Amino acid sequence: MTANLVSLGVQLLVLSAVFSKVESLRGWSYDQVLFIYGFSLLPLGLFNLVSVNLYGFSEQYIIEGDFDRILLRPVNPLAQILCSSFGTGGINELILGGAVMAYAGSRLGLDIGAAGFALLPLLAVSAALVYTGVFLGLTALSFWMEDRLGLAPPVYNVIRFSRYPVTIFSPLVRLLLTFVLPFAWVAFYPAAWYVGGEQWERVALLTPAVGGLTFGIGYLTWTRGVRRYTSTGS
Repeated sequence: MTANLVSLGVQLLVLSAVFSKVESLRGWSYDQVLFIYGFSLLPLGLFNLVSVNLYGFSEQYIIEGDFDRILLRPVNPLAQILCSSFGTGGINELILGGAVMAYAGSRLGLDIGAAGFALLPLLAVSAALVYTGVFLGLTALSFWMEDRLGLAPPVYNVIRFSRYPVTIFSPLVRLLLTFVLPFAWVAFYPAAWYVGGEQWERVALLTPAVGGLTFGIGYLTWTRGVRRYTSTGS
């Protein structure tokens, strides 16, 4: 947990270093970007609480044969995988994310009102479904490709792009982060409801639909992989 806090602190220092050289990034101020960064930690924290077993799934459950044991139990296999252990580092991200949002919001003079407070949990959970759907789909590929490392680690690094306004990137990167690896929906689009002005509010409200769709695709890939799975024979 301490290492996790240090890592997050370093990332905040990098953000501060960037804005020590510029006043804004294509119209986005330091405090606005800081708010978006803080929001990004909420769905990431929720995701990291239950995702720890997805990263080593191929090695532990497919190659080592532990998935046979999972299938013998009368409980949904995915629920067993996600709930077999929890990543406590996610708690740090939830606490720090809320603190950063509160700090940035106070500097911006935000008054999000009752509707904003009520919408925040929905947006955070929906954004966490985007994370879960993407990495669940990547994990499910292990049923076809028995690779100990898998695709999750390199894709996880792309998350860092989501902590900045997507409008600062080239059109190709925007397309990638919106429709291919939809990480723009885990931070920028939902957080823009609070700091992006009226033009972004309708886009932010699409976050639950994007989260549900992404998770649905990931889960569909997972169920097809489970049907394809054959025992190790050991």
